[in-house]
Amino acid sequence: MNAPRHLLFPVETINRELDYRLALAMLAARKDNRIYIGLHETLMRLAGRIEGGVYLGKNAIRPHFNDALDDYHRLKEQGFVFVHFDTEGAVYPGSEARWRQILHERLDPRHLHADDYVCTWGDFQRDVYRDLDPPCRDNIRTTGHPRFDLYERKWRSFYEPDARKLRARFGDFLLINTNLARANNHLGPDFVFSHYNGFQPGDLSSRLNCVHEWAYKNEQLSHFVRLVHRLHIVFPDIPVVLRPHPSEDASFYELVFQGLSSVHVLHEGPVAPWLLACRCMIHDGCTTGLEAYLGDVRIINFRPIDDPVQELFLPNQFGVRCHDEDEVVDSLVELLHGESIRTAFDDPPLIDHRAKRLLNNLCDPSFPAMLSVLDEAQAQVEKSEAPPELALRTEEVFFEAVEGVKNMLRPLSPRHRRASGYARSKFPGLEADDIDERIQRLQRLTGRQVNHRVISRGLMVIEAR
Repeated sequence: MNAPRHLLFPVETINRELDYRLALAMLAARKDNRIYIGLHETLMRLAGRIEGGVYLGKNAIRPHFNDALDDYHRLKEQGFVFVHFDTEGAVYPGSEARWRQILHERLDPRHLHADDYVCTWGDFQRDVYRDLDPPCRDNIRTTGHPRFDLYERKWRSFYEPDARKLRARFGDFLLINTNLARANNHLGPDFVFSHYNGFQPGDLSSRLNCVHEWAYKNEQLSHFVRLVHRLHIVFPDIPVVLRPHPSEDASFYELVFQGLSSVHVLHEGPVAPWLLACRCMIHDGCTTGLEAYLGDVRIINFRPIDDPVQELFLPNQFGVRCHDEDEVVDSLVELLHGESIRTAFDDPPLIDHRAKRLLNNLCDPSFPAMLSVLDEAQAQVEKSEAPPELALRTEEVFFEAVEGVKNMLRPLSPRHRRASGYARSKFPGLEADDIDERIQRLQRLTGRQVNHRVISRGLMVIEAR
């Protein structure tokens, strides 16, 4: 292959991001480019060895730290076009004024250069950032999120082998997805109330927003715990799988549900196969409510607390709304044992126009729009020599060895031990056999053929054949 154009796709949470990154890379792969997928830290080391390219992600500018631009400046010094794409978007609490405030906390596009891009989940996010009149204003584009495209019927077969295994394993099961990291964080309350997590004690608005959300999430948590115990009593033979958010502490749920033989606390693989395999999904304010709707999954929106300031508007637009445990039980009785063909679960939702402005996937697919932006960005960068893969592998072996030594020392510090365990739970590493299977499925699905190589647990390469 002649000198290619380089595209970097960072992954923060494998279960949530890897599949759509692989699919996007499959569609974006051309004879004149090379795509790297991996940890942000690994890709930043790689970027230092490349003269120009495209970086698609948010990690070079961390939310809540819009002025911390060291990684962004390094990319620009190496000739990169930065395409900002936030993996967290559109699922915001409260009013539109609060949504704007959150978007401003996550990115200030006025820091970006005129040749950079911002890909937004919907027109609302696009317009908020354009209103700041940044240098890249014309390059702020509504693309939607490719992750949600994978629930379109033409893509669902990608997940069917995994969904089939789950049905064989659990049968006709209920899935509960929680989004309660403010109350049950893997890193504990010292992280919840930390500057890193957006808590600023000296700022009245920031302080009260964090405290009120923490109190609200604790109430939610208690209601979900009680609901699961109730479901075990009423439906003792129906398996219940509770899937915590990646940032939650699963051991808490294992503790409070001990002795409940039909309840399983699991966070295995991407959520899509679980959604497509379950009989019904129960949630409150979880992004998986959107995914379930797009995947034609039956949904119960369990809303035991009426607090418009804290309610997450977008994911709660879909499914049967239940305000207490009795309503959940009645809805499940209708679903599981009802004789009528049509139930409340089958009523099509009346989608609020604000929902469509928040998430463009409710109107149009995301992959074509994202590919269009990538094509424009690539046209701005020159081809450059690719680093020798032997050198990359050697460098990665060295850094993995260093990380191994750090892991041996981390038990001496509880805080660092928790942080390291949390990072590993989000990105346990790229497994060659797993990647091979996913690539093969995507090749059959798309008809496109690529070459791929796993360089290390934190880095892989995709090229067009």
